[in-house]
Amino acid sequence: MQKIKSNIHFGDCLEILATYPDNFFDLIITSPPYADSRANSYGGIKPDDYVAWFLPRAQQMLRVLKPTGTFILNIKEKVVDGERHTYVIELILELRKQGWLWTEEFIWVRLVLA
Repeated sequence: MQKIKSNIHFGDCLEILATYPDNFFDLIITSPPYADSRANSYGGIKPDDYVAWFLPRAQQMLRVLKPTGTFILNIKEKVVDGERHTYVIELILELRKQGWLWTEEFIWVRLVLA
């Protein structure tokens, strides 16, 4: 039986991923702060600034992810002035320019065992 090694690093992934070599990870799952949320923890990123904030992080993730690896981004739009903001759509388009493939949705199921 193969052992699975795990480490938890606390910090900005932009800085932490820079310490890893290219093509290192098989899987990256991230749920970054949504726009304008977690202001006390992360400082909050405005919807209009979100794409520019996320792209350098995505570039590091692309660098360290193996070509056969999987990247899962859990993100949600924000309603601004009664309309859904387009930052998630804009981010997807920019990620594709970086070289990411867009699958659109993964489905996960949370199992609660008694």
